Amino acid sequence: MVLLAAGCAARRGGGGLENAPIADDRKPLEWAKNEPNLLVVDRSCKTVTFYRYGQWVRTWDQVSLGQNPGVKEQEGDRKTPDGLYRIVFKRHHERWSRFMLLDYPNAKDLDVHRGRLATGYVNRGPGGEVGIHGTDKPKLNETSYDWTWGCVSLMNKDVNELYEMAPEGTLVLIDD
Repeated sequence: MVLLAAGCAARRGGGGLENAPIADDRKPLEWAKNEPNLLVVDRSCKTVTFYRYGQWVRTWDQVSLGQNPGVKEQEGDRKTPDGLYRIVFKRHHERWSRFMLLDYPNAKDLDVHRGRLATGYVNRGPGGEVGIHGTDKPKLNETSYDWTWGCVSLMNKDVNELYEMAPEGTLVLIDD
């Protein structure tokens, strides 16, 4: 994939990430200049960054991912997938404030999963219902502790803001 924010550890303070993004977050993404809306979920930095036509708009921290490290392999592994997705449905959510469903598994995920099934590496389906949502565990998000079953979780105020900015069809890159 694409490395976007090298050096994110420099932003980490005693209790998490600082609010101001590092310079690399604000650099235009030339490859995304024709994309009206793009979200970049940086797994290693625990940030979500929003771009319009490749131009930086906003970065959120206090992001939590799947409970288990690594890239999603099968249903129930509680890992967050890695790849390029789209927001396909948005709704208000009683528990998590807002929920934005991603098109996981996409064709690439299904191809990889079929190969893993054939070799016996996995024994369940690829999973689904992966999205971006708020939190009912704000203390865990404040420390970027990974608690979800594979989704991307933001603080409720942040996911509410993102929900208004990112329409259905928004491209989402989840990467290290």
